Amino acid sequence: MAFVANVDGNWDLFMADDNGKNPVRLTNTLYDEKDPCWSSDKKRIVYATSDGHLNIVDIGSKETFQIAVGNAKTTKISPCFSPDGKQIAFAQFRPPEEGDDTDLMIHDLETKTSKRVLDQPAIQMWPAWSPDGSRLVYANMHCSSDCGRLIQELWVADPEGGWARQLLMINSLCQQPVWSPDGRNIAFSSDKSGNYDIWVLSLEDWQLKQITMDEGLDVSPAWSPDGDKLAFVSTRSGKMEMWIKDLKSGKVRRLRPFGERNVECKDVAW
Repeated sequence: MAFVANVDGNWDLFMADDNGKNPVRLTNTLYDEKDPCWSSDKKRIVYATSDGHLNIVDIGSKETFQIAVGNAKTTKISPCFSPDGKQIAFAQFRPPEEGDDTDLMIHDLETKTSKRVLDQPAIQMWPAWSPDGSRLVYANMHCSSDCGRLIQELWVADPEGGWARQLLMINSLCQQPVWSPDGRNIAFSSDKSGNYDIWVLSLEDWQLKQITMDEGLDVSPAWSPDGDKLAFVSTRSGKMEMWIKDLKSGKVRRLRPFGERNVECKDVAW
């Protein structure tokens, strides 16, 4: 699994085995790394940095390179590999004079060109591809100051920009959606219950299931490759750490990649 950890004052990118052990540092920069996403062959990780750029690290060589540079100098966030590894979906902020708004974008790694998926008002974030590459799920901001709170719902769209539709209407802040490996479910974090917890939406019967119910903040869900477990980031111990819930047994366990060292971790990807 990949994750971001604050070992020495900076948020850097690490990877570890499926038990959260044997961490390997992948970056050591002046910037904070965030939002890692694996390629399906597990040979590359795309991630964002606090200077607004997107980068890919090659796991074998540990070399990194910047992508989607183009003419747009605005911040790029929440990148995600397409299943075939040829494209990166991400969100890009519009220029400040256009207000608080983003565009969903797709960058083609072969042609090195980027295109806008949708011309949709407001802020769209955290695009994630379906396993067959035919759809993108993402979070869309519906209301902020006018509602007295943030309302952000899940939407799904055609990567070619042909259509988009709302998946949920639960009047809460939904974020970080991710498809299950079999494409039948979407896990996400939401404050629907009054606290940030992990939820799963079934795309077969459209039922919502609450996965975590702790008083701590539970965010950043990530499916195991077999779809039987969900990793997530939680503050239930008093600091941000990675946890895993077995969806069959219901058991929850904490991951400690740095042993007893007091190291916070976030943005887990599996």
